[in-house]
Amino acid sequence: MDRQAKVTSVDALTAFRTSLVLYTGSVGNALNGVRDEVRRMRTWLQVDQKAYWSGRLKRLRKQLEQAEAELFTSRLSAMTSHSAARQMAVTRLRRMVRESENRARELQKWIRNYDTLVEPLLKKLDGIQHFATHDLPKAASSLAQAERTLDDYTRVGPEGGPGPDPVTQGRVAVEEEADGEGLLEKGGNQ
Repeated sequence: MDRQAKVTSVDALTAFRTSLVLYTGSVGNALNGVRDEVRRMRTWLQVDQKAYWSGRLKRLRKQLEQAEAELFTSRLSAMTSHSAARQMAVTRLRRMVRESENRARELQKWIRNYDTLVEPLLKKLDGIQHFATHDLPKAASSLAQAERTLDDYTRVGPEGGPGPDPVTQGRVAVEEEADGEGLLEKGGNQ
């Protein structure tokens, strides 16, 4: 019984290993991108949004104070025609202040709970990170070893001796084909 494998090329294995190395790099880049995005989001909440909503509240409260003062002044001076418009402005500004206060409270909740919400998800990324930094390179190394082993195997002949040299084997095949077509002269070599 013939127990020899018929290995003719390891190109598919080489192509797969190359793809695996490229994938390993892209996974690492994607994971780093996710971690960067988490940090950017934390900074955006703690710095940018906090500054925005506190500034907005300060401006709206100042505008509300001014509008209430104008309303009070118009009531004292008995300008009833302008009082209705000023009352609507005060009502609108009070509503805007309430909405901004609610948004600022929600922001504070997000800031307080952000790490609690995000950390479990980042822990899952740690497992993927370990896979990408340890297991995938080991797999690529194993594939490289398999390539070398199979390449050596293709060079060994059926009886354990050296196999035909691929360059010589290709030249012999071309000469046999040319001879079969009557292209080679007797006793000559091309």
